[in-house]
Amino acid sequence: MVLKTVTTFLTTTPVRGTRTYEYKNILVNVCFFILIMEMCERLCYYGLTGSIKVLFQSRFNYSSFQASALTNVLPSFVYITPLLGGYVADEIWGRFKTITLFGFIYLAGVILMSISVKPGSVNKTLFMFSCFGLLALGAGGIKANVVTLGGDQFGNSAEHQKQKEQFFNYFYWAINIGAGISYGYLAQMATNGSGDISEEYGFFWSFMICTIALGLALITFLSASGRYILLPASGGTMGTFFNVFKNSLRTSWEAWGIVLGGILMACGFVLNVGAAFIEDKDVNKQVSIAGCVTAGVGVLLSGILCVDISWVGNEEENATQLDRKGTDSNSPLSAQSTGNPVKSAKELWRVIPAVLCATSFWVAYNQMSSNFYAQSCQMNLLLGGSTQLNAAVLNVGDCIAIVVCIPLFDSFLYPFIERCKGSKFTVLQKMACGFIVTCIALVAAALIEIERRKSGVVSFESDGKSYSNCAPVYSESNPDTCEEDSSGFIGKKTCMSNLSVFWMAIPYFLIGVGECLISVQVYELCYTEIPVEMRSTAQAINLFTTGLASAIAAGLTVAFQNDIPNDLNKGRLEIPYFTIAALQLVTFFLFCLATRNFEYKSAPEGYKQIGDIEDEKKGDLLTVDEEPIGEEEAAS
Repeated sequence: MVLKTVTTFLTTTPVRGTRTYEYKNILVNVCFFILIMEMCERLCYYGLTGSIKVLFQSRFNYSSFQASALTNVLPSFVYITPLLGGYVADEIWGRFKTITLFGFIYLAGVILMSISVKPGSVNKTLFMFSCFGLLALGAGGIKANVVTLGGDQFGNSAEHQKQKEQFFNYFYWAINIGAGISYGYLAQMATNGSGDISEEYGFFWSFMICTIALGLALITFLSASGRYILLPASGGTMGTFFNVFKNSLRTSWEAWGIVLGGILMACGFVLNVGAAFIEDKDVNKQVSIAGCVTAGVGVLLSGILCVDISWVGNEEENATQLDRKGTDSNSPLSAQSTGNPVKSAKELWRVIPAVLCATSFWVAYNQMSSNFYAQSCQMNLLLGGSTQLNAAVLNVGDCIAIVVCIPLFDSFLYPFIERCKGSKFTVLQKMACGFIVTCIALVAAALIEIERRKSGVVSFESDGKSYSNCAPVYSESNPDTCEEDSSGFIGKKTCMSNLSVFWMAIPYFLIGVGECLISVQVYELCYTEIPVEMRSTAQAINLFTTGLASAIAAGLTVAFQNDIPNDLNKGRLEIPYFTIAALQLVTFFLFCLATRNFEYKSAPEGYKQIGDIEDEKKGDLLTVDEEPIGEEEAAS
């Protein structure tokens, strides 16, 4: 019966290019449901992963560096699977079906994760399968499609375009509101309990709340199904892209170099992910080093070869008009393309160097959920009396930076910089600044770690609350003592250093600023500079680099395992921090070299630069994907 229902759904879900009733305010009457879904889904995801490092250590007895590596591996899986979700949506089922089916896979994974951590019946095998299998597949499968489905709801009118721009802003806010609730409350509940929920049941009940949130997300999404415009699967978009690339292999050695770079990145990904699951320290260290080097060479090779895209086919010989659907001018189906698959592929390849450079930032970003977290757990977490802050709460600093800085930068900082320099503050210039800010964040974390080790430990209390609730257990000897010695402490549990954990709010906040300057700009680059038919492919590649960065971050954690022991007082955590900071500087210079001749696509006066206009002469009509800007910005 269930199989028949699923089969019927896949084969009969309607496709609607228009609505029976046309709402005046699409944002409120249609996209509101998508925003609520995204907020609840992100609340679920970050609620599950916010304190997962503690879970790996306390329930499954992983060492600190292994727990950090596994924490980084999970998002690498989540950000690789959007390639599958994007392909299925664009080529086979369409976005609505894809979101629904992957959403229920996601829900099944969350339910099994909750069951697997229930006290008295903890099941490591079930947890690993549901987390790295079902959750990663489900969350990644919907990730590439939710925001795009929201964008599909708007037409060409000026009012629709205004609402569309607001939707993308609100969508990013919805993500961070959900994340803020998770980090601010659920992470605290997971490790310390809450009210009548004991510490022992903290993870179980926080996971149950995540399950309820995801169920609410799916109910909200499906309840408004009659309001959505449901576009059919475009069919052949990715195939066209890869066919153009395949044709280039016949005449270009650069194309073969790209193939080699892709193989190296894939091999590096597999090696780094595999290293996180290898328990032998010597073996996993060697494997992770090989994985980081292999992936790094692949990224560098592919980026260099994409700086000059003259090798990508021949537009005259390969010109083939893409199918266009004749629709009402206010329908989302009326979006223009370049009309030439070779030209479209070139438009995509030319942004690849910038997208690949962002991999470096995501390596730094992943430190928040792994090494930043481990470092914070050995700082003074006391809020007063015996109450301790869960270090995961500091991720709220990243959320606050995004929620505050995006409107602040758009309204004040960017216009101020443009007035000072007398020209547009471009997307690529913002990204370059982002690498510098991220470098500063890593240096700040390194300096805080040096000071933390010098600060000594919190004086022992009779109730044992000077022990950290989230730092790993590192010794079974003297389990009831927390006495300071030359190394800092002895005992079963880890004592907190005197330095306040709130100092870590600085690097968390700076990483959030870097995210505003890099992540948001990459998204815009992959939207405004890419032809409409290639945007899903561009976003899939962008998400792939995010997943690759998570795998590299996991590999670096394993490679530096001697500097990241369970007891950080016996390690040198600042070494991997300074290494990743240096990577940001190297990326900054490579980024400037690779993008120095980048030409933004021209657009009619008064509109943002856009990459999908077939005829670039002035006076062209505004298409569905062009976004109006204010008079002051247009004048600049």
